[in-house]
Amino acid sequence: MKLRYRIHLPGILFILLTVFVGLAAAQRPNNLVVWSFGVLLALILVSGVVGSSMMRKLKVRRPEVRRAVVGEPLELRYVVENRSRRRSAFALQVKEVDERGRALAFPMLAAQSYGWITRVGPGASQACGSVLWPATRGVIDLRRIRITSRFPFGFNDRAMDLDHPHQILVHPRTHPVREEVFRAVTTGGPGGFGISRRPGVGEDFYSVREFKPGDSIRQIAWKRSGISEDPLVIQRSMSCPPRVRVVVDLSREPAELRFDAGSGVSAEDLEERAITIAASLASVAEQHGVEFGLTVLGAGVPSIPVRRGRWHRERVLTALSLIDLSRPREPRDAPELGDEERCSLVVLHPAGIDPALLPDRALHYSATRMDQVLDVESPATPRGESRSPLPEGGVLA
Repeated sequence: MKLRYRIHLPGILFILLTVFVGLAAAQRPNNLVVWSFGVLLALILVSGVVGSSMMRKLKVRRPEVRRAVVGEPLELRYVVENRSRRRSAFALQVKEVDERGRALAFPMLAAQSYGWITRVGPGASQACGSVLWPATRGVIDLRRIRITSRFPFGFNDRAMDLDHPHQILVHPRTHPVREEVFRAVTTGGPGGFGISRRPGVGEDFYSVREFKPGDSIRQIAWKRSGISEDPLVIQRSMSCPPRVRVVVDLSREPAELRFDAGSGVSAEDLEERAITIAASLASVAEQHGVEFGLTVLGAGVPSIPVRRGRWHRERVLTALSLIDLSRPREPRDAPELGDEERCSLVVLHPAGIDPALLPDRALHYSATRMDQVLDVESPATPRGESRSPLPEGGVLA
């Protein structure tokens, strides 16, 4: 923790004025000029002593923020504590800086705002906040917090940097999935609604067992109970929700992707769109209680098994957030996705579709037609223009 000083233009002008008055007092030492020179010197002294002593008694901390979402405001909270028992702290500015003391700047972040505090009383704490706007997914690496004040006269500011490392994971942005696409995904192939081999609350017949205390009389099998001395109860099978595996094909190098270069979209943008579609499918599957898994080809991401639930969705979104598109792509080998997994396969391609990559039962979608999969307007589609319907079978060219 080191206190830094920086003089601004008003401070430089004030120092020059003090020098000129001092020279005048030395040439003609009358009472008014000497008194003015003394007042100017006292103001400079008070500004330095009061400001520095006030800053040395401050302590700031940042409550942890675990994750953020692309395109949504990320609010960082700060708690400034004044450890002085007598003096208050005034006009405080709190912001993030890097290791060199420069303002926080990442390619994935828009311009950040600063936290402001008017006054912190003796022995008191005050909270403030600043807002960041993540532009792309990934990890925001925060290093230092800088607290600055120009109190009392604004001649110079005193800045104090405190090391407070913290990382924030930025998830891909999600959009609503079109109803016809979600219906095709959850009902196609062997991944639709099925019957479990375990008893539970469902509608299909599973077995007949003896009556136990607590069973409802509505479940009694009256025809079978007439044969046996003890009443029998119909046991239902547990419903098996749909199962979906999302496959993101990132096995081709960006230079090898075939798409319309005149559309104003780069190969990296198409790969980011494919990741956005995968994140949106995972989010809507979790909302509807559908089991889902993730496989990423060519990016070195371990395959995630088919599960469901909120924490499983966080696991999938975290894997998508950490994909590094700058690394070399791994050899393109078809994944081992046998029928024993019993799930629908959805393959997402950044550009051209290669149906030979996976079995015929898979549904293939291209990121070049993201507006036909997600409920979001494509930059190439003018506002108000009608979109073409989804091709039969769910395959987009």
